Amino acid sequence: MKAAGRTRLCLLLVSLLPALAGCITHTQLAEEGALVRQQELAGLPYHPLAHHLDLSILAYELYGQTLVWPFDPYYEETDNENGARNRFMEKVRVWAKAKGSEQAGTRPKLGGYRGPGVLGGFDDNARHDPIVYRYDRLYPWNKTITQVDDKWTEYLTPSEITGQIRDVYMCYRQTGASENTAVVQHVVSGRDAAAPGARDVLLAFEGGTGDKGEAGQPASQSLMGFVLLRFQAGSNDYDVHIAFRGSRSGSVGRAIRQAYSDSRAKGNPDWITDVGFDPVPPEKGGALITTTGVVFRGFARSMKSILPQAFRCLGEAARLAPRRSPERIFVTGHSLGGALAQHFVSAVLMGNRYGPDGAGEAMPKALRSWPWRQIKLITFSSPRAGDARWAETLTKHGLASEFFSTPLDTLDRTALAMTDPSIVPRLIDPGEPAGYRVLITTDPVTTQKIIGGKHVGKSVYLNEPNFLATFALPNAGSHELWKVREFMLSGLADQRIPPTAFRYREMEDVNPERNAARRGSIEEFEKLQAALQRYYRSNALWFDYTKFSQDFEIFKAILQGRPPAP
Repeated sequence: MKAAGRTRLCLLLVSLLPALAGCITHTQLAEEGALVRQQELAGLPYHPLAHHLDLSILAYELYGQTLVWPFDPYYEETDNENGARNRFMEKVRVWAKAKGSEQAGTRPKLGGYRGPGVLGGFDDNARHDPIVYRYDRLYPWNKTITQVDDKWTEYLTPSEITGQIRDVYMCYRQTGASENTAVVQHVVSGRDAAAPGARDVLLAFEGGTGDKGEAGQPASQSLMGFVLLRFQAGSNDYDVHIAFRGSRSGSVGRAIRQAYSDSRAKGNPDWITDVGFDPVPPEKGGALITTTGVVFRGFARSMKSILPQAFRCLGEAARLAPRRSPERIFVTGHSLGGALAQHFVSAVLMGNRYGPDGAGEAMPKALRSWPWRQIKLITFSSPRAGDARWAETLTKHGLASEFFSTPLDTLDRTALAMTDPSIVPRLIDPGEPAGYRVLITTDPVTTQKIIGGKHVGKSVYLNEPNFLATFALPNAGSHELWKVREFMLSGLADQRIPPTAFRYREMEDVNPERNAARRGSIEEFEKLQAALQRYYRSNALWFDYTKFSQDFEIFKAILQGRPPAP
């Protein structure tokens, strides 16, 4: 054997030694799971990993509620080989331009149409898919359903979370207002939906995606997450949970292809942010997020647009809270939401405006006494969001957690199982920070088999990696919310965790009269409209049928080339 070949073989054997020695076993999972079930949760309704995964799902759910055309928000029903989808989206852009001119005069608040910049009188990006929102639709006590790319997504955030919410607010940039300004407006109270004695307050915030920092390619706006002011039972003590939503799209393959270019990125704005991998050092605009190492500019640009609204929400939470500081601050998110959660925590601990350690000049005075140095970061299926120097500094020094980095082994052989009895005490302890990255090892988004950047937080594996996992091919299904929660529910085996929070439904389950051969026609869209309304009626859920019907008439008018009614 040649020397080079022997060297490669030796390196391979060295890389496999940890695989033979460091695997999490089913026996360990069972033993540790029994300990977890006996642990005190210090006011959390159920296991903190499962609870924060469900808060991440709620972030998706709130986003789904704001979609003006939830029966086909990404225009997939009109997609065919003749380019009908592109032509229809161009008609929507024409409508949005006219509607934006009208809204510039009337200055609507929550009832205004949002999304493309032109609707708010902001810088506009005509290369983005024109996804349209209204923030007056927020109602977290509901189940919510949307139709995305030939399948329904049903959000079922447990009542253990939503039932305790008393009031909902929305923070956004008003029509015609300057950048970095934000208002908070009350949306709705729980009325009969909340549990008796509910006290929690949810404050959702707007932000931008689709901005890689390229000239002439600004972001489009949408709901990007929320702050939850959550009270502990029978006490004025409270925690603050900050959750960021993940990416939504129609066809993922097309979204990635269209978004990949820097100079000519187009399509779904979330995916343009996702693939904005170019590193941004502090001296070129990254210092808002970190003064150490570099971060990826897609996430950094999105976080820059989010921070004014997020801190406006946090300031309002401080005003509404009966005591000066929360007991604990948690930050979470799935996928894109996990990357944004990393950047938020980094901006507070390592940035030059809100940090370091939450003491920066941009930090609102009411928040400077908050326990930022003890912040807890929990991400799910999160991509890498910066380089090794940044990720290691944030993990080890900011979050006092173990950092994983190796040039050979793609699996973290010191990863914790989700049942590890050290996780719960660390997360409920108000006196120290924590950072956990929760994942399935075959998730292509979380992989370390592709060079580029490093992950933040101590690894927590939901599956049981074994010898073959070193060579396992990535599986896109391992990134799915339902799969992540399924693994967690099975592994923790704790009856305190609600059994369901998210699921997909086949088209025929909700719309049995569908004729796929005529998809995109007025008749088929009318069936989708009826299916959505039937879903809410059959489940006895609150739904604003009047506004939905008005928005559907706008949709039909655009589709038919008629001017929508004023």
